[in-house]
Amino acid sequence: MLSVKLGFIDLALSEIIFGTILVPVDRIIKTWFHSQGKPHLGRFFTNVGNLSTIQDGERLVTHKERYMKAVNHGVSDTVPVDGALDLIHAQRILGKAPMSSFIFLTQKKDDVDMNDVAKHNQRLLDETAMKLDFDCLIVNDWNIYPEGFRPRFIDETSYVDHLGRIHKMKADIKTVYWVDGIVKTPSDLEKLELPEPEDLNMDIVKETIDAAADEYPVMGWCHSVVHGPYQVRGGIDKLAIDIYRQPEFARKLIEKFFTYEIGMIKRLIDMGVDIIVEGDDLADIKGPMFSPKILREFFFPYIRKFIEECHSSNIPVMKHSDGNLYPILDELINLGYDGIHPIEPAVMDIGKVKQLYGNRIFLRGNVDCVHILPYGTEEDVRRDVRRCIDAAAKGGGFILSDSNSLHSNVKTENIRAMVDEARKYGKYT
Repeated sequence: MLSVKLGFIDLALSEIIFGTILVPVDRIIKTWFHSQGKPHLGRFFTNVGNLSTIQDGERLVTHKERYMKAVNHGVSDTVPVDGALDLIHAQRILGKAPMSSFIFLTQKKDDVDMNDVAKHNQRLLDETAMKLDFDCLIVNDWNIYPEGFRPRFIDETSYVDHLGRIHKMKADIKTVYWVDGIVKTPSDLEKLELPEPEDLNMDIVKETIDAAADEYPVMGWCHSVVHGPYQVRGGIDKLAIDIYRQPEFARKLIEKFFTYEIGMIKRLIDMGVDIIVEGDDLADIKGPMFSPKILREFFFPYIRKFIEECHSSNIPVMKHSDGNLYPILDELINLGYDGIHPIEPAVMDIGKVKQLYGNRIFLRGNVDCVHILPYGTEEDVRRDVRRCIDAAAKGGGFILSDSNSLHSNVKTENIRAMVDEARKYGKYT
């Protein structure tokens, strides 16, 4: 028998019955600590007992079991739900301020680097995801820096990051955004030194995996051979022109970033992430940003190797790309992807994609984050959640999420409504 004191609550039971579901007390304790934003204490108090119990042949599942069941085309107790959170939602929900690279302008501290910023923010995101009752935790490869890395300022408000991208800081609106890259010529590319995998500080990954324990899956959101090359080059237009006018230069640039990202995903997989996202956009609402011929020649061979690297360790790969993917969807799926996000609702029909490809890939999406989540009412959000579930949840293999991200313009209360409606309407049993 487990005896624990939580504040004014005394628990001295091996299990508690809520309705017709038999719930182990260690699960209740763990959930309580998660709701308080202290998952590490929840793990301390729940090293005994069983996280799931069978009652009338039904299993009380963890977030990880629920999520991975959908990834593997299965049906769990309910549709899993998650989303890519902007830090503004963490600040609203937790009452804790995020950090940014502004700290290097306002505080001249030699003992702070970008890994300190990344760790602080990742803790906020993990805690917020748990408080929102998301089923997955996410780490982003672009928040992983070399040990001791600090931005290299080129003027009072612009700096170069660890990948050679130039960012601009606007203090009046507290925003940092990409504006350019340092590779202007082939000789610049020769000088560009991307970090070695072993030099990267992986603390945000380790801490997130530790916080997830066996309760949550961890998704490694990565990039491959489009975003990095065009951003360090200064724009997608420049990369497109390079492909036609300087194809060997373009190949060397793409190859350099591919080598870096392969090293990144190897480290993520070795550390224990459960899912990898290949997150480079390939389309806008009009269609693919490159012709199928160019994609096949310059990008798809690397993406196939990216997927194969993950599959060699039995790690599923989800493709993220906004836009209208219909013209290349067959080819993308034939590359070996296990899932796709977000199936942008303005130009793609998630029900149609489910009908055509649901036996081959899982789907993640696609609550409208352009109009409904930022500007809609609670009922608008609930209606859109039901649309997604009706179209894509039957038979499993579906994760309810945003149609791109839960960006800063999204109403935080609409995120809560999205999760709540998913839990109510998305039950399989």
